[in-house]
Amino acid sequence: MNILLVMTRKMYPIHDGGQQGIAAHYRMLNGMGVDVYGVMSNVNDDCEDWRDHMPEFRDLMVLRRCHPQVWKKPVQALWGWGLSSKPRQAQVIESKVNRRRVMDYIKEKNIAVVLLEGPFGAEYIDFDCLRNAGVRIVVVEHNVEYIYQKEALSKYGCLAKPEISRTKKYEKKILPQADAVITVSPTDRTILEREFGLTNVDFLPIPMETPDVRWKETESEYIIFNGSLNSYVNYYSMKRFCKVSFPRYIKRYPEVKLFITGGVKDSIRREFSHENIEFTGFLSERRLRDLLCFCRFMISPIIIGSGTKLKLIEGLSMGIPIVASEHCFEGVPFNADNPTPYLVASKPEEYLQHMERLTDSMEARGVLSEAAAAFYYDTFVSENNRRQWARKLGIDYGE
Repeated sequence: MNILLVMTRKMYPIHDGGQQGIAAHYRMLNGMGVDVYGVMSNVNDDCEDWRDHMPEFRDLMVLRRCHPQVWKKPVQALWGWGLSSKPRQAQVIESKVNRRRVMDYIKEKNIAVVLLEGPFGAEYIDFDCLRNAGVRIVVVEHNVEYIYQKEALSKYGCLAKPEISRTKKYEKKILPQADAVITVSPTDRTILEREFGLTNVDFLPIPMETPDVRWKETESEYIIFNGSLNSYVNYYSMKRFCKVSFPRYIKRYPEVKLFITGGVKDSIRREFSHENIEFTGFLSERRLRDLLCFCRFMISPIIIGSGTKLKLIEGLSMGIPIVASEHCFEGVPFNADNPTPYLVASKPEEYLQHMERLTDSMEARGVLSEAAAAFYYDTFVSENNRRQWARKLGIDYGE
């Protein structure tokens, strides 16, 4: 069977949770013996080295960016957005030429299933034409996009309302046309059923792999937040944490450093400037895992955003002790009979209490590590999860 993944961003190097989630999909499909083809759009180069980074693909069509970026040509970009009725993420990839190219590619490669990684890839396909040809169309909602934008663009106030409204209308139009919609959290599934009246939507945990590294029980003198503060969701949440909870923590543990991973703007780096805070910058996958392996514990005080926080799931996979907000794991399916795989904090006092406990007790860190790794394997790596994905995609896999 031939499956086409439609990805509306460059997929390498992997540096955020969205890329991790998509990579999990094509690695799973490759492991099922499916021939995986791809469309990777909205990129600035021809990506001639894609085989070095994405060997799971049998073939990949690369579509270069066809509309100007706001920061390069703001007037032209905003003019194009103003003339369109579509949200920015759809408008910037809209192209009749590219749609014809993709449709011809689907026919040429005898594609049986088109998997849209997010709703905006719909710009490249003709639903009616594919349906008449017997091609199955599945959309993966990594977030409920309009809710994500409502939170991520909140700093712009009323100026963001037209974009949020356009995104909601776009999702409401596109998602019912798919044969199936998959969300990565049950909370998002409930929202889509309630807001859009969808009957073709299901929640499936992201199919992850067994990691080749595990967290080490050490007395290291650093804790870690794994995520770039260039993301407003991360910036907003960490700003609050570093202003309220972190100062109280380092007052007792002045030797402990907080490492923040990922690229960051100079202005944000200056804003967070503190002798106990260090920015690692962008790290290769191997260097990042080495850093994660030896942290004392991970923090994730995220309080906005939808979807599943893949960076956190990665932490669970390695058995890293985690202190996180309730919001971080909202919608992740826990079994009440099993040990909680992370410590929940919603108030500054709770963050401080949990962080002190994990800093002082190696035993507490070890117990949490075992619970985290066990939960990850049962939820994201199990064969049952892969079979559910196969059924949803129409793949004959171990039934």
